[in-house]
Amino acid sequence: MKTTATCPECLEKLKELQKICGSCGYTVELVPAEELIERYLKRPSPGGLFWTQAYALGTRQYLWFLVSLIPIAGFVALGAMFLFGRRLSWKSGEWDSFAEFKKRQQLMDGLAYAWLGLLIAVFLYMRYVGQA
Repeated sequence: MKTTATCPECLEKLKELQKICGSCGYTVELVPAEELIERYLKRPSPGGLFWTQAYALGTRQYLWFLVSLIPIAGFVALGAMFLFGRRLSWKSGEWDSFAEFKKRQQLMDGLAYAWLGLLIAVFLYMRYVGQA
């Protein structure tokens, strides 16, 4: 039988939250930090899809950067960075903390969204304004 230590102060706060939130339909869930990290790592990375080479360098995955430079293998690197980039980067162990890792991931994803927005803006400009 598995036993877990329970902090009486946290348990009391949780019971209080459950009383308040019971009427609105929300459920309060306690999730261990390791499980939250695993959930984050399983998500695909837009930075790896739209910004493959910069993503590989920015997340310290130097071998995948080199693979992305090879013409046909670059597509494999693109898929790997999109689907598994977060996990591969975290497992490389070159990060001081998960907070630093997550901040870098958010930066790389933000760059990907900015790049996608720029591409869409240029396309729309060329399509509708550039032909005038």
